[in-house]
Amino acid sequence: MQEFPRYLYRAPFVVSRPETVIEDGAVLTEHGLVVAVGKYSELKGADAKLEEYDGCVLTPALVNCHAHLELSNLAHFGAPQAQPEPGDITGWISKLLAARASDHDGEACKDAAVFALAKLYGGGCRAVADIGNLAASRLFGQGFKTEVYFFLEMLGLGPDSEKAALRALAEMDEDFCCTAHAPYSTSPGLIRALKKRANDFGRLFSIHAAESAAEIEFLLNGTGPFRDFLEQRGVTLDSFIVPGKGAVAYLDSLGVLDDKTLCVHGVHVAEAEIDILAQRRATVCLCPGSNNFLGVGKAPVERYLAQGVPLTLGTDSMASNPWFSLWHEMKSLRQDHPAVSPAQVLAMATGNGAGYLGIADRLGFIAPQSSSSFLAVRCPAVNVAEVLEHLTTIGGEVELEWVE
Repeated sequence: MQEFPRYLYRAPFVVSRPETVIEDGAVLTEHGLVVAVGKYSELKGADAKLEEYDGCVLTPALVNCHAHLELSNLAHFGAPQAQPEPGDITGWISKLLAARASDHDGEACKDAAVFALAKLYGGGCRAVADIGNLAASRLFGQGFKTEVYFFLEMLGLGPDSEKAALRALAEMDEDFCCTAHAPYSTSPGLIRALKKRANDFGRLFSIHAAESAAEIEFLLNGTGPFRDFLEQRGVTLDSFIVPGKGAVAYLDSLGVLDDKTLCVHGVHVAEAEIDILAQRRATVCLCPGSNNFLGVGKAPVERYLAQGVPLTLGTDSMASNPWFSLWHEMKSLRQDHPAVSPAQVLAMATGNGAGYLGIADRLGFIAPQSSSSFLAVRCPAVNVAEVLEHLTTIGGEVELEWVE
């Protein structure tokens, strides 16, 4: 196929950014970058190869801010027949860990991760923040068109496991982006050490926080399903001082919340904790598909938006999300929170995620100097409002192709 240095892509609608939809729009590209975006009537005189996308909307590629590619070989845990009782997150985790401990087929794990990555790319995802516990997992994305931002997750709540994790952290290569698992599984000293390392190396810091009511009960009172779960796994809790705070307030007391921090899930938060997140400029990654599957509740999205907390979207893993698609995440969010506007939801799946990952100069928008890798989505809309409604409610029925 003949390649041209400049292309002009035309479509009935172009979403430059969620709040800017151009009717009869066009995108001019050259050597992998967007040169201009605007009305076709303004750009039609450009010396470029014209490509028409009738019946489509051109839109930025998607950005997934939370996934676990490492767990893709356990996708059967995300099947409808494997769905746990609502809120039984510790029972689900126990079964997942048991299955993972008995599976020693590294090649099968890698193959499943690559399949999951291909599924994301096929669904229009151009970048993903991936959380894993194995150093080798950072290689899953090598050579793949979907950019993988790998976080090596560490945990250790008891004194022995904390010491082991701190030793491993001290010996870790600088190029690893290390992060903490969750407040209920990682000691305060280890959380602080991981955040300090992230700051020292100019890295981001992602942590599961306020996912379930059981987590909050454990942090407030030291009781409940998570205490039972940890004791069953042989975790020594004698030295653990119950914070007496919710997850966000606890993390704030440790000094780890700032504009580089991503709190994943953020379902069970008090009003004062939303204020804290806003003041610290921390970002929340919503995972409605996984939350609904596990029955842990719904995040206070409207309250986050009202306070100006930056929001992104994540799929979580195939072990807790059978759809594993940002289109489904947007649809779930719209269903759970109908008062949230389509533009706000689309921003969570595009520009907001790119902004958190520090790649908004290339991805998340269709704008001059951004990447010419974007999407053409089949869309029957006849006006701007219908475009955004379609993009955020189409879910698994989406039809798209890459423009690159």
